[in-house]
Amino acid sequence: MNAIVGKSFSPLLDSILYGGSSVSMNLALLSRDSVPEKWLFSSRALNGAMLFKYPNFPDRIPSGGLFDGGDLEDFRPIETGIYIPYDIQRPREGGSAIYLRQKNCDVLLQDYLGIRAESGNERLHRDLDRLLLLDNVPSLDPFLVRDYLDSQQVAYDSSYLQLNEKEVALIRQMISTKIAEIIDKAFAVGKRPAADRDRVVTALWNPALPEARDFIAAFGIGEADAPVVFAAWKGITFYQVQLRVIAPRVAEMLRWFGSRDAIPFDASMNRTFMDQLVMFRDRITTRLKAQVDETRVIMHQYDGAHAAFLGGKPKQLIHFLKGARRTYWVLASCLSALNSSASIFFSDVKPSRGNRLSFEESAQMFQKLDIVLARKREVPPSF
Repeated sequence: MNAIVGKSFSPLLDSILYGGSSVSMNLALLSRDSVPEKWLFSSRALNGAMLFKYPNFPDRIPSGGLFDGGDLEDFRPIETGIYIPYDIQRPREGGSAIYLRQKNCDVLLQDYLGIRAESGNERLHRDLDRLLLLDNVPSLDPFLVRDYLDSQQVAYDSSYLQLNEKEVALIRQMISTKIAEIIDKAFAVGKRPAADRDRVVTALWNPALPEARDFIAAFGIGEADAPVVFAAWKGITFYQVQLRVIAPRVAEMLRWFGSRDAIPFDASMNRTFMDQLVMFRDRITTRLKAQVDETRVIMHQYDGAHAAFLGGKPKQLIHFLKGARRTYWVLASCLSALNSSASIFFSDVKPSRGNRLSFEESAQMFQKLDIVLARKREVPPSF
């Protein structure tokens, strides 16, 4: 199918192209200046595509509620897609999409990208393994992807994960400090030496170490689940750090939605449709607040469990950690939505224009935000 000239752009496509690093990974751009030997994937077609994450929540939370334990694999409300532009140089002109958990994914991977699960080509088989690994991470944020790939001992070219090493060190320090408080408390009770504590902190970044398994076992969590729980625990703490950065931007967005600035400067010329636009704006505001509220609930739960543990009451933290994986995925969805919303909002609403938009610009921005904030997205086979 060829791109249709003049076709209206999909809001979902806009969120893929402009939603930020937590939502998408532009393989075509990242591979452009790299030699094939250093590509993240062997498939040339795949290296000309974009990976993206999209929320696909079930109609109801799995039995037991959000913070209960249960099967750690039963709740992944964020899925992974591959967007293949018709023209790599013009990705906004349309393309095809493959979703890794759709029923005919294996057929589409072979037809569009030449990737076959039963392929005798070791490199193409490795491509599939890497795609499935990335599907186990709820976000494409470079910090989280790097931490997961490192934990799986996957070799890759660091240029694909463009990170500021000072920021990485700061995030790791904050995560280690937060979790070290719990380790200190646990070790004080057992009167274990400081050297053991340091090894457990190190094990945060290498769950294969025996110290990691021993520590997780103390919480009644199976050894096989230690890497998953550690990844979720670090991920939740990572998002706690991120929330401090995004909170002022979200507050500014909410202020704008409730102010006169949100009224289009050409509202008088569009009176017939203003009621619809206001209803649309109110829906966006409600959804934005809902994401903020859910984030606060999870963080309150985490901080309460952390404080209770330090106060000598470990059961709440144990309960939290047993459900950490699903909590992590919900939190990832919330923060990705907030980050993407802020990216869209601040690219459209500019002080240089008096923070005002036209009626048409407002409607277009609301469409993009509605897609980003929705919990269930339509998954079109093409854009």
